[in-house]
Order: sequence, then structure tokens, then C-alpha cells
Amino acid sequence: MKIVDALLDSVAGAEETIGDILIGLHWISVTSRHTGIAHIFRGDPSFELGDAGSLLGKHVLEVGALLKSWQPLEAGLGLAAFNSLMNPQGENVNVYDYILGKAAGKTVTCVGRFPFYPDIARIASRSYLLEMDPRGEELPSYAAEDVIPESDLVILTGTSLINKTMQRLLELSHKGIAVVLGPSTPMSEVLFDFGASVIAGIRVTDREKLFRSLAQGVKFYKKIEGIEPVTMFRK
Repeated sequence: MKIVDALLDSVAGAEETIGDILIGLHWISVTSRHTGIAHIFRGDPSFELGDAGSLLGKHVLEVGALLKSWQPLEAGLGLAAFNSLMNPQGENVNVYDYILGKAAGKTVTCVGRFPFYPDIARIASRSYLLEMDPRGEELPSYAAEDVIPESDLVILTGTSLINKTMQRLLELSHKGIAVVLGPSTPMSEVLFDFGASVIAGIRVTDREKLFRSLAQGVKFYKKIEGIEPVTMFRK
């Protein structure tokens, strides 16, 4: 998990404590220096966070270190804590337009069931969609070893840090453009060091609106309030 270690090393010395936490139906949000979020992966339904009910006031790096955990809920909490230390910088651009511009006539792999995949499939010369539970013509996630190295454009989510697949996916993408996107994405240049070409995440603009959205069970990115997109490009 070199990529996780590198991310945590990049914020070593942070002194903030956890000011607020919300663990909703689909998202986790943590406030420390700033506010960050991460997606919730479903794991063992009987699992309970060891410090549930007493997380406020803990050192942010102690909670952030949970990103190393193999328990999805713990790792998601760790990622949200890490993201709460980020002050996202970059451009307020529509990464969807960027992706479509790069996908035309190319070989494209999407790791995850992105809503815009049908648009990519229409314009790409060849396209693959990888999923853990593939349907129809989708491919299983382990097909990554075959299809990603031949792809000109690879799209993956920040949640791949939670299930510990991001580093390998970026390694496999070394011949093409690798776009890491989604609200969980750490807006950290560390991802560029591991092969990301574009990092497209979010900046929290209104914590109260964000918490209200997540507390009421909002699932889809476009319905989350209190955030705005931000994109960084590798120089």
C-alpha cells in the first residue's frame, strides 16, 4: 500500500483534531482543518467501528490512518479524514467534457459503472466497463490486467483507495491517460506520483448543506449540496 503510505506521509505533522463526523447511508463526511467526504463501501453488516460514539476530538492522523484498514467502513472513514486536511486547488472544469474529448476514436476502460459510460461507448473505437458484479457485456474487475494496458484512457474512482486497488490500476494505466474522479478522490499531487494524469474531486463550499444532504440519504453525486467540482492536471 505504498500509495496510502505516501498520502499519509504527505500530511504528517498535522495537528488538527476531528471536529465533526457524519456517517450517512452512502457517504462519510469528516471535518478537521477543512471538510472531506468519502463513499461508503458495504462490508460485513455485523462490523462496528471500534470507537463509534467517541470519535470527536481524536487526532485527525489517528483516524486518517484507518485508510490502511481492510475493513471498508474503517478505510472510508480514514479517507474522509485525510480529505478533511486537503484545501483542494485546481480548475473548476467539467471533467465529463474533458473525458469525452479524449475518448473519441480511442480505446477506453472505465473501472466502475459510471453514468456517462454509454456516451463513451458511442464515440470510442473500443470500450470496456469493469465491475465487481458484471452485468451483460460488462467485464469482471480482474479483466483489468488485460484491458487496461491496451487502453488510451482509463477512468477510475477515488474509492479504489478504499478497496486497495488504485495503485495497481494506475500502474496498469502507464501507457495512457488515467483519470481519477469522484467526491472521494484525494485532491493531492501524491496521486500524480503514482501515475494519475487528472484528479477530479470536490471542494466543500457549505458544510451545513453537505451534512444535511448526506444525513438525509443522498446517494448520487449530482444531488449532493454544498460542494463544487475541482480538477487538477499533471504538469
